[in-house]
Amino acid sequence: MDNPLAFESRHFRLQALADGVLTAIAANGGWAICNSGLIDLGEQIVIFDTFLTPQAAQDLRWFAVEQYDRTPQFVVNSHYHNDHIWGNQVFAADAQILSSVRTRELIATEGMEELRWNQSNAAQRLESLQTQFQNAGDPRQKQELLLWIGEYEGIVEALPQLKVCLPGVTFDTRLEIHGARRACELVTFEGGHSGSDTILYLPEEGIVFMGDLLFVGAHPFLADGDPQALLIALREVSRLKATCFVPGHGPPGSRADVELLSAYVESCLEIAGRLVDAGKFDEAAIKEVQIPEAFQAWQLAQFYRSNLRFLCKRLSLAENGARDG
Repeated sequence: MDNPLAFESRHFRLQALADGVLTAIAANGGWAICNSGLIDLGEQIVIFDTFLTPQAAQDLRWFAVEQYDRTPQFVVNSHYHNDHIWGNQVFAADAQILSSVRTRELIATEGMEELRWNQSNAAQRLESLQTQFQNAGDPRQKQELLLWIGEYEGIVEALPQLKVCLPGVTFDTRLEIHGARRACELVTFEGGHSGSDTILYLPEEGIVFMGDLLFVGAHPFLADGDPQALLIALREVSRLKATCFVPGHGPPGSRADVELLSAYVESCLEIAGRLVDAGKFDEAAIKEVQIPEAFQAWQLAQFYRSNLRFLCKRLSLAENGARDG
């Protein structure tokens, strides 16, 4: 393929980060939902995260074969959430699927429960979202609904053939993969965004694929992790010799985006702490909180108040536990 960036998919657009290093940025309304990475190590091709659906993953596999004349040999699952792993089955026949030990455990438990929930509820959820879109008057709300409609359209389409493919190779905290052209480092952080989150670091190129430890221009989802562990992970990643940080959602960012997400988490913790200290953290009080100006333009605004609910509950339980102790 003479110009790899001319490749077209309804699910993502390709962006070159370095020679032989590309990211696939999820398209709004498509069935990828998360970003992915494609790294040419020399003899091996590594895929970092496989999207929400086999349909989106199939497009990425087709591109890899056309561009490099071989199928990917390694697939890395950053964490267990379905939008990062449900494309595994497209690569499973030819590639080793890698994850941390904890991520594999979570795919086999929480991940399977997530699949069962969608088998029972995805069609109804899609219908509800489509109704909301038809009734929405705010252009920004309609744009955000397109993302969720794309997610559930993809799930409903994929479910009849969908298989959850577990990683076949696991590691504890670090793993290096060496090729003739470059090496990549996999580093795991426990309890940040989810129970376990793995990044892929290219030290020579100064590029980090961060999965959902980083959102750029979008509110993160905090309710499946530990905000303090997330802050520790972000501080450690920001110390790496890197200039490009690829998020799980949003465009590639810089060190400033990593620092801004840390500021967001700290702001949420501070606001939730004030609500709990005042004894006013019910739904009415949370709805009255305005999104701070620095984050008002971010997408996925509905996550803001769900993050506050989660943090208020967490802080309240910790406070009650300290009193009881």
